[in-house]
Amino acid sequence: MKKLRYIAIVLVGALLFSCEVDYLADPNQPEVAPTYGLMNRVQKRLMDDTRDEWFSGRMSLLWVQYWNQVNYTEEDRYEFRETVNDGGWQDLYLNAQDLVDLITFNTDEATKGSMEQFGPNENQIAAARIMLTFIYLQATEVWGDVPYYSYGSDNASFQANSVKLNGNATPNYAKQQDIYVDMLNELKEAAAQIITTEKMIDGDNFFGGSATQAMQWKMFANSLRLRIANRIKGVYPAASTHISEALSSGILGSNADNVGVTYENNAVNGAPMYRAFVVNARTDFAPSMQFVELLQGKRSNFGADPRLDIFVADNQQGFKVGIPLCDKNATVAGFNYESKPGDKVLAADATEIYIEYSEMCFIQSELNGWDQTWYEAGVRASMEKWGVAEDDIAAFIAALPAASEENVMMQKYIALYMQPYEAWSELRRTGYPNTLVQPNDTYDYTWPYINDAKEQRDSTVSFTYFVQDLTKVPSRVNYVLNEQSVNAESYEAAVQSIGSDEMTTKMWWEK
Repeated sequence: MKKLRYIAIVLVGALLFSCEVDYLADPNQPEVAPTYGLMNRVQKRLMDDTRDEWFSGRMSLLWVQYWNQVNYTEEDRYEFRETVNDGGWQDLYLNAQDLVDLITFNTDEATKGSMEQFGPNENQIAAARIMLTFIYLQATEVWGDVPYYSYGSDNASFQANSVKLNGNATPNYAKQQDIYVDMLNELKEAAAQIITTEKMIDGDNFFGGSATQAMQWKMFANSLRLRIANRIKGVYPAASTHISEALSSGILGSNADNVGVTYENNAVNGAPMYRAFVVNARTDFAPSMQFVELLQGKRSNFGADPRLDIFVADNQQGFKVGIPLCDKNATVAGFNYESKPGDKVLAADATEIYIEYSEMCFIQSELNGWDQTWYEAGVRASMEKWGVAEDDIAAFIAALPAASEENVMMQKYIALYMQPYEAWSELRRTGYPNTLVQPNDTYDYTWPYINDAKEQRDSTVSFTYFVQDLTKVPSRVNYVLNEQSVNAESYEAAVQSIGSDEMTTKMWWEK
């Protein structure tokens, strides 16, 4: 059954907030699922799967040091759980398979006619291509060379999610360079494919049935294309053409264009971290000492950030206190002063962001030589999204240090809070933020306590890495162990391609 990781798990009906319906057991006898149900489910489930207390909470959220753990330090120090790694791999490919099915239902002559009631076939296919790019981007930026599927390419190495198409249960791992180049082409073609005078697809959790739904999907495609092209521009000269085309075709232009899934204000369909912290009482994490101090102005020249009150709750004594990054479980477990994440961060009806306007602003600042206007626009967009008061926004922006690579990328890091995989990719690409605690650091940590801010406690803390030879944030995650048995030949070829199956093996584009 392990080979089923690339097989369709076809949804029978069921909208986003309907009761969950079992998948069909026999992939060779699938029913034709309504495509609006497939898209609707993937949009939410992908966030459920990747922004929860497992795949985010025990990997990337810790590695970019937005949060630290409050009892156990192993995962803070890069010793991930294989169950989390394998679960993330399977979740990404299962979500991708629903989208491949959606494309099949809109291209097969036997089914495409009945699917048109949910939106033009061309628009549904384009939406699936855009979403598939988002999924495979995350996969390749976690593991490197990975199995990959493309709608528009005939590259023989693109074999993921192909069991139902041609019976291939042991797909090749495509090379990262080939994946990135194809993703850019997929987004370009998908955006051009969209009929903007028609609806996109029913059941859309991003833009609903708005009159501008199709145009907003086109902006989503262009914005994702800009993100990818900017990531690889240092190693792929043709990325400059994709950048200019994405910008001229239209990217996200305000927070109203942000792409995300807003959850319901209840225990059943609440946001992932709400379910973790509140419903399941998994209070395993707290805002990190490093991130809290950055927002307080202690680790930068930005001054106090008004997002601090939103991102970080007061502790029991009324202070904002981050939990230190430690090398001993006993040390961190004995620390009883940490703040919890803020109410908006843990809200049941939070919006999990796929891509947002503030990121577009910071990219355009970078592309224009660290432009001040786009830099300020990015800070403003982030603060407005989180609900910071206008007077506080204006005061903070008025005091901003001048735009530079460091200042823009530090503000981009803050704006990407709770989007940890994107923050991890940017850290690997640029080296920012440069305020993180590094392996083998020993540092003094002082925090306020009791009822007098003038009184302080302090201690000396050490952070030692667990993973041999890993002296900075991981460049990637090891391939899942199960692949070595169920897909051994492809796994071995991938290891040879990237150099080694180590966490120190760099991404194709990495600095």
